[in-house]
Amino acid sequence: MDRRQFIKSAALSGAGIGMLTEPSGAYSIDKIERNIILKRKILVWSHIYLDFLGSDDSVRKEFSMIRDSGIDLLLMFIHSHPEENQSWYNSSLYGFEKQDKLSRLLQIAKEVDLEIHPLIGSITDTGLSDETRVKRSYASGKPGGHSKDGRFCASWEGNRLGGIKISLDVLEHHKVNGIHLDYIRYIDTGIGLKWPCQCEACKQNYLRLFGKKTLTEEDFSSPGVLYKYLQFRNSNITDAVLQHARLATQYQVQLSMAARADYFSSSLVEGQDWVHWAKKGLFDFICPMNYTLDRAWHKKTLKEQLDLIAGQVPIYSGLGRKWSGGENSMEDVIGQAEDALTLGASGVSIFHYNGFKPNDFNVLKHFRRTIE
Repeated sequence: MDRRQFIKSAALSGAGIGMLTEPSGAYSIDKIERNIILKRKILVWSHIYLDFLGSDDSVRKEFSMIRDSGIDLLLMFIHSHPEENQSWYNSSLYGFEKQDKLSRLLQIAKEVDLEIHPLIGSITDTGLSDETRVKRSYASGKPGGHSKDGRFCASWEGNRLGGIKISLDVLEHHKVNGIHLDYIRYIDTGIGLKWPCQCEACKQNYLRLFGKKTLTEEDFSSPGVLYKYLQFRNSNITDAVLQHARLATQYQVQLSMAARADYFSSSLVEGQDWVHWAKKGLFDFICPMNYTLDRAWHKKTLKEQLDLIAGQVPIYSGLGRKWSGGENSMEDVIGQAEDALTLGASGVSIFHYNGFKPNDFNVLKHFRRTIE
């Protein structure tokens, strides 16, 4: 059995799910009953520091055009990466350099019936010294280092609490209908099993679980080591998700997330068991990041996701207009959107607004009329 098959079989078995997501003595998850809204929606990611920078009148016209094109909701980045310490909302957190752009946009959006859900970079913190930031960051064992080195490691409790602090800060200062979680996972994308993190928090956990401070790729040839490693990472991320879910319940707002597309080879390795979280009712909707130039791949991947979710939560398939992996025309985006609705998705989430061309809104408007 290869590594991916092992992860898949463990996750799909009844015992495997329980142990991967609810380690003994850590916590149990009671299912949250949520009202599933089946209205088809079009969501778009946007960056508050790039988009909607004009006068109130120009933003009002732009938001009206957005609504007229059929877009229901903007998922909006409202703070920077940790090393930049920028917030574009009304923040009171220590360490943020505040420039409140969100208050104005929320008010104008309300006038035209456009929703904005602030997007939270979930593994983060504010106001750290350079020394502390380095200490709490991913440190690969790769000779000469790796490009992922320096990104915050989720094994540090402070990094998990940082995103929760930002969510609470937003909810205390702004009237919003929901918050959207991004990077709710270990961010060692693609190398978590090849170059496992060697930061001090990870090493202490390795010592507790395996009796030694260092793990290598060879260690994961043992199913037991692989199993305990995935369990440890998922426990940390699930704990953060539960705290976000409690906040959402307390403030009576929706909670959603951006999910890794490959559930078995990426999500579970990065501690992001979003299928289990969905079945426990922790999210109101989920946006798998299915960005691709390949329409057939999108259909295959989305079908697998929908089969796993089994209708437990609305899925808005993430479609790429323009992203780091390429650029689709809006006509190609619409083709993937049609496939998504045919397969049973509740709608789509398009990345990202700054990649739109002027005629894209007309194309989108025509598509919206066909799905009403």
